[in-house]
Amino acid sequence: MLSLKRSTRGVSNLAFLILLIVSATIGAVLSYMWTEAYYIEAGLKVPEGVVTVTITNVTFPIQNATYFNLTVLTPSFSHEDAYITRIALGKNASTSGFETIQIIPPESVEPSTPYPLARSEEVTFRCNQNWGALAGETIYVAVFLQDGSGSTFPFETGKVMLEVTEVKIDTTVTIERFNLTVRNSDESIIPLNVTEIMFDSATIPSHNITASSANATFPLQLLPGQAETLICNWNLWKKADLGSPHTLTAKTAQGYLAVYSTGMIPAAASLNITDVVFALPHTNSFNVTVANQQSSPHFVDIDRITIKNGTQIYENITIEDVSRRISPGNNRTYRCLWNWEAFKECNVEVTVHTAQGFYVEKQVYIQEAYGVPVAS
Repeated sequence: MLSLKRSTRGVSNLAFLILLIVSATIGAVLSYMWTEAYYIEAGLKVPEGVVTVTITNVTFPIQNATYFNLTVLTPSFSHEDAYITRIALGKNASTSGFETIQIIPPESVEPSTPYPLARSEEVTFRCNQNWGALAGETIYVAVFLQDGSGSTFPFETGKVMLEVTEVKIDTTVTIERFNLTVRNSDESIIPLNVTEIMFDSATIPSHNITASSANATFPLQLLPGQAETLICNWNLWKKADLGSPHTLTAKTAQGYLAVYSTGMIPAAASLNITDVVFALPHTNSFNVTVANQQSSPHFVDIDRITIKNGTQIYENITIEDVSRRISPGNNRTYRCLWNWEAFKECNVEVTVHTAQGFYVEKQVYIQEAYGVPVAS
């Protein structure tokens, strides 16, 4: 009875060992056949004596254009282990190659490249690279090797497109805000959430952006085919180089962008305070002469005149009713009603503000500004 038990245990161990060997063999054969099938299906000859890899899967998530994934396998018939040097995106693939659009920086790849990939090993890379500009096209993902044959994989992406259809910057009205119209294309297959507007490299704060429609707010959701005009409170004179072209960018939560070149924005108005007169004994008023230089691109409209003494600013200064508009190459003198009796021996700063948002300043020592008496 004892010998029978030993015999049964020996047979069981042997059967288990044979089963393991058979399973491993079948697994290796299936893996080889599965990898080889890719080449056969693609009409390619299985390479011999070369290092090669196969891209087995690619995903471009339509709801997040900031990254894509690809899975790469070094097949068992590869001559040696593979050494992946870089990953790229391209288009217009042909037998002679394809047009490279973007080389993915190594630091944007997880795990990072270069990457050694042993035979029969498979790895999935996450590439943190925005591909939104290619949405709607067939994108070719390419893997390059240090030595050997790389691989390409085509992926047809869904159509998504955000547009900036119009930008209105009118410096004859104001340089403190502009209008921008964004639109989700009719062809887009998903809604888009516009979350950020940039002027060149600067982000305009969300609280400075207002949607023109009564029922819309910013950040803004746009359905396919929907458009909205945004009012951006952003002082172009202080924060941009007037007289130069600029770039506006609309960004979405899904990673899609729309870029718009403004072309040449008119230069800033060139203003000068040519004279300030505080005339005794009339301490209830003073005169300011303002010139709009010939080089100015357009007229300006004088809005108000203020006085600053130390940290105190006096804004309740009445300008007598004369024409407020000054064309290029012209000047105008304004009588300002303000009692300066207490400031006879003070340094003050006179500021002339325009309706367009331009302003000009002049430092004045009142005692030295005594001049011809102002008519009462």
